[in-house]
Amino acid sequence: MIEIDYFMSHGSPWTFLGHNRVNNIVKEFNVQLNMYPVNYGEIFPVSGGLPVFKRPLQRQKIRLQELKRWGDYLNIKIVPEPKFFPSRSLLPSLLIIAAKIRKTNKDFQLAGDIMNALWVEELNVDDENVLKNITDKLALDTEDLLALAKSQECENIFKEYTKIAIDKYVFGAPTYILEDQIYWGQDRLEFIERHILKLNNSQ
Repeated sequence: MIEIDYFMSHGSPWTFLGHNRVNNIVKEFNVQLNMYPVNYGEIFPVSGGLPVFKRPLQRQKIRLQELKRWGDYLNIKIVPEPKFFPSRSLLPSLLIIAAKIRKTNKDFQLAGDIMNALWVEELNVDDENVLKNITDKLALDTEDLLALAKSQECENIFKEYTKIAIDKYVFGAPTYILEDQIYWGQDRLEFIERHILKLNNSQ
């Protein structure tokens, strides 16, 4: 089966803009998606990247314009400068990993709901109560998942995912890898579709 490795960050608006769309591709072409929440705080220093507020003002300005353009184009009511950005906690990403460990089959949806809370609803996803509300709405075992998210097991997996990303030359969010091809950014999803079609036609 064709597999797509999906390296994401709950704190990335670009990850959010592509999240449901990559899922649509997975469903349409019946491919496997391997989702890896990773720590870009560790990836940036080894890849030449910078957190948003350390980037030159020119780049910050175009970023905000592009977010509005893409939000309008995709009909997603994204807030380019939400109240609680940047997310300074790793707990949301660890919670997604916990849901994956528990095989809830809702880790992808949980990731989307967390990002929607941050980028549309302007909620503080670093607040455990906000996360609890999200997991409760998904009928997940909130206390169990939070406990697991804070465990060494979950932290070790997070570190492992981040190392995989670094070893595969990931430097930004989101990044999708199909075979040996790296696709950086939600605006590259059309190229992923073309890649899949090419693979299907060669079989």
